This record gives sequence, structure tokens and C-alpha cells, in this order.
Amino acid sequence: MDESSAQAKESLTETLPEARIIRLDVPDLSASYWTELADGRMHGVHRGPPDQADIRVRVASDHLVDLIDGKKSLFSSYLGGQIHIEASLSDLLRLRRLA
Repeated sequence: MDESSAQAKESLTETLPEARIIRLDVPDLSASYWTELADGRMHGVHRGPPDQADIRVRVASDHLVDLIDGKKSLFSSYLGGQIHIEASLSDLLRLRRLA
């Protein structure tokens, strides 16, 4: 994310103005990761589950690779059930702007 444009960081900051802990679960690898997202930046990626998470994302490893490579979109993956997002209603409404 550090290589993202200033416009992308600004958009992310506007979308999620308050710091959020995001947890990523990859069930087929029995792996969990988490990061704090604040000011349009990720502040380190950590292995294992956090004590608490504001947003929880669950996705299979193959699909995660496709998302990162740009072969799949977040929005279509969410609608198709390949990615599961658990968050408050207000965070879900904010996140839809990024899709």
C-alpha cells in the first residue's frame, strides 16, 4: 500500500476515517493475519489472530491470489460468495465505496 498513489490513500482515508483492525482468515491454509489500517496506510502485517478485529475477511488462498493479482474484483467476489466480510453495518457501507 505504500506504493499506492496519494489519491488512493486519500480515498481510503475518506472511506475509513477511523483506525480499524482488519483480520484476514485463509481457512484452507489454517492461517490468520491482521493489520491496523489508519490514515490510508496499513501499519504492518502480523501473523495470527488479533485480540479483536473491526473487520474480518475470510477467503480461500487461491482466490486471495487472484484478488491480489487483479484477476478477480472484490465486489464480484463478495457477491459470488468467494470472499466473506464480517463488519459493522457502517463499515460495510463505507467499504462498498472501495469495491
